[in-house]
Amino acid sequence: MFGPIRAVAVDDEPGHLLSITSGLSSVGIPCLGYWYDRDANELRPAPPEGGLPHLRLIFSDLNLAELGGVPDTPTLWSVVVHVLKQVVSKEAGPYLLVFWTGVEQRAADVRAMLYARADQLEGMPCPIEVLELPKSTFLAQSPEGKPFNEGLKEFYSALHGSIEDLRTAVAGAVATNANLNAVAAWESRAAESAAQTVNEVHRCARIDEPNLSNVGASLTRVVAKIAEAAAGSAAARAEPARALDAGMLDILVDQLGSSVDEPRYKATIATALGAVLNDEIAFAKRVSMHAELNTYFHIDRQVAGAKSWDRGVVVPARSPMSGNMLGFNAKELLFSEFLFPPEQFPEEKQDEMRGLMKEFQRTPEVVLIELGADCDHAQAHHRTRRYLVGVEVPERFILLTRHPKGGLRNGALELLGPWTIRGTNTFLLVSCRRFWTWQRREPPEVAEVRYRLRSSVVDKLLHRYSTWSSRPGIVEFR
Repeated sequence: MFGPIRAVAVDDEPGHLLSITSGLSSVGIPCLGYWYDRDANELRPAPPEGGLPHLRLIFSDLNLAELGGVPDTPTLWSVVVHVLKQVVSKEAGPYLLVFWTGVEQRAADVRAMLYARADQLEGMPCPIEVLELPKSTFLAQSPEGKPFNEGLKEFYSALHGSIEDLRTAVAGAVATNANLNAVAAWESRAAESAAQTVNEVHRCARIDEPNLSNVGASLTRVVAKIAEAAAGSAAARAEPARALDAGMLDILVDQLGSSVDEPRYKATIATALGAVLNDEIAFAKRVSMHAELNTYFHIDRQVAGAKSWDRGVVVPARSPMSGNMLGFNAKELLFSEFLFPPEQFPEEKQDEMRGLMKEFQRTPEVVLIELGADCDHAQAHHRTRRYLVGVEVPERFILLTRHPKGGLRNGALELLGPWTIRGTNTFLLVSCRRFWTWQRREPPEVAEVRYRLRSSVVDKLLHRYSTWSSRPGIVEFR
């Protein structure tokens, strides 16, 4: 409810746990503490099922099992991995692991083993970096022979006597990795902009309600009015969550823009990106990286709740859609609309092209791409739905789409991608002159929603479709 958990601390000693969570809080990093129960080998409280997906920082004692002497590396590693599997989600992004420890001499060995045995993390991402921070300097002595509250008061007094040193040490550890520092700074700035957006809405609510005890009700009315103004009354009633997003996003973007020149933020980004931007940016796996980046910016793969007539969805033109329902033979379009026949290639390439064509014909995926207006008023009403016809072309078959002299099969085609679709680098070849319409009051029955094109890509196809359909022409005799 109050935002994702981004920092956690793990320790088997409650006093040590209290020290590090206090240190992180003093640097401005809200932190969730997990006590490691050595008897049960479990964390208390138990982390959520599947772990935490938005972590950026983990402080953990290295010797959680409190093994005597200097424990061997594999034993320490096994306990750390056991904890990480509970705390870190398989969907997690970059995070820094800091060993808050009294056995610093083993930290480098455990770090090396974490990366060497990454396959045993079972799909969980490795930390972007592993550091160590000696804990002995910052620990307060446990009060003895005193009532709980009095002892805790004494503990806090001792702890905060050294809090400046702890603050400096924690801040230094967190700032070590410039790359993580940059993305975390952007993430924090986005969260702060969202909070400032809510503050502005609350300010408006206070203006309308002189009775301070009723500002909560006024806030509800203001938020409802924003949703209604952005999407219209009917659309707001039908989809209040979408309507509220439409209204709040404009304010959020404005708030985000107002903080981009904050000096500390600019310095953080410049430190991380400055040297990289001065040279040409090259990837070791260029095609795969471009496909993955295109996928992130162009398509949404989280479509579990998407309907087959939502804007930008891509659905297969196959069973349960029959030929009568579609009005065309999907496979015949491969040769008449999208791909060049082998005979169009130079003679020495024709056998290779025939082999590619034969292989491609086994599993071609002809698709329909919904091309609705980006307008909540239109989305909320029954209307004719228009879909463009396209075909997914895995990268190894891309030669079939281009003539040896350059160019696609016809001027109405638009080639999108490459994207990573189910582990394969794939292009989407869309015809802006071939479309299918749906007029019933319920979504068409389809085998699946494969993915959804983001708004910018749908807008590009809409523009291409409209200019192709309205291109000028005259009747003339020569």
